[in-house]
Amino acid sequence: MSQYKSLIFLVLTLICGDIFSQSIQKLYTEAEETFNDEPFGEALPIYAAVTAIDSTYKDARYKREICRLMSDRQYTDMRIYNSYEEEMRAKDKFYYYWKGRIHFKKYQFEEAVQAFQVFLRSSEGISETIIEKAGQWIEWSGRAKEFMDNPARYEIYLLERGINSEYAELSPVFFAEKEELLFLSNRDVLYPNKFDVYHTIHEGGRRWSQPTIVGSIGTFIRDNSNIEVVNEDDRLFRFRTDKGGGLFFSESTDNKNNWSIPVKFDSKISSTHLSSHFFINTHEDRIIFAKNVGNKKKENLDLFQSFKNLNTGDWSRPAPFASNINSEYNEDSPYLSPDETKLYFASDGRETIGGYDVFISKLDPEALTWSAPENLGFPINSPDDELHFKLNPDLTSGYFTSNRLSTIGDYDIFFFWEIHTVKIKGRVIDGSTGNPVTNARIFFRPLAYTDLYYFSTIDENGQYQTSITAEDVFKIEIKKDDGTVTEIEQFEIHATGGTNTTYVKDFFVE
Repeated sequence: MSQYKSLIFLVLTLICGDIFSQSIQKLYTEAEETFNDEPFGEALPIYAAVTAIDSTYKDARYKREICRLMSDRQYTDMRIYNSYEEEMRAKDKFYYYWKGRIHFKKYQFEEAVQAFQVFLRSSEGISETIIEKAGQWIEWSGRAKEFMDNPARYEIYLLERGINSEYAELSPVFFAEKEELLFLSNRDVLYPNKFDVYHTIHEGGRRWSQPTIVGSIGTFIRDNSNIEVVNEDDRLFRFRTDKGGGLFFSESTDNKNNWSIPVKFDSKISSTHLSSHFFINTHEDRIIFAKNVGNKKKENLDLFQSFKNLNTGDWSRPAPFASNINSEYNEDSPYLSPDETKLYFASDGRETIGGYDVFISKLDPEALTWSAPENLGFPINSPDDELHFKLNPDLTSGYFTSNRLSTIGDYDIFFFWEIHTVKIKGRVIDGSTGNPVTNARIFFRPLAYTDLYYFSTIDENGQYQTSITAEDVFKIEIKKDDGTVTEIEQFEIHATGGTNTTYVKDFFVE
């Protein structure tokens, strides 16, 4: 009898072991399929479930760490990933590819290029598609470093918590009449794809009132999260796919916290004339919008426009905006300056530094042609995505959204403004010996925005010279050519002598 019990126990053990093996293998396969499609935030909990069952199962812990570094903006510690180097560089031919991707995401572009180059040197047996991707990441890294080393004359700051959150904030518009900022956000935890309109009132400086929902305008989904404000007649526009589709508008009411229920803008505009990401001009007789000219499998957004005939009230058949604006990549989020001579739009191709960047094209008033689009550069653009760029009525400041490294959660809202710079020069001296520091660079990092920096090489005499923002507090870093970084004193500057002044400042490194 005991032999039968032993046999039954053995059979049950084998069956349970087989079920367990199938279960963990199924989880791992699901994690691998998700990982290969690159929604790393979705793959992370699946790998975590695998390692919870068996912490040594295949390469699940290693892949879990890649997913964590690629999906969690607040997690930047690479020590665990680096600890896999000796083991995984022999087992995983993509180890240095992922290392390059992680460095790029952390804006460490020199290190990213080095990792991709190591990957390419041992790329035997790897598909041409991946090799091309690695080459593209190297190109993006070089371009991103060039842009960040030579920032444009803008400064930006991330709007405060309360306005920004761990959720997505999209399509910011500033209504100058009431000093009101409106934006869309998906803060309903039960309905993550439902976006409500929020508004906040500017209270001076960087202070804003607590955002509240404007329920009268209705809700959105992420794909059609776009609102536009025409300050001239106090109207807010939105696109709706229901009720036959089309453009609807709300009007500002006497109640500073409210807008009227949307009504249809023009019955002669059909839903085929519009897309969810649109712009309408001040005179409300010109609409620019993004339209998918690709297919469901491979989207390709181009910019189209339609004009209103003021005599008949008819709208022209939508036509491509300009041949040199649209490309084989995606063009989206159009915005036209009030004088209609500058077009701003987002594109994920051309000379980007990764993801969607904001470009500008200028109208030649005589030839009526648009110039070749130019990248607005850093800090407006980053290695991540920038969308919904809009100017304020002063034409020197505005808002945009980005999911860059410094954001709180998903997309966040940034404020930007044009800045003045001043020249600064001096020497960097070893405080213990009195000798000049050489073979190094000096970095000026504004405390208000740590991703932005100004830098200069330090020559053989310890001398440097660069331009920095005229009003700021900086963290100073000295980076030696061997990669070591020394942080020294903070430096505050106020350009009382005007932007043509050259400041002289020596720094001592202990």
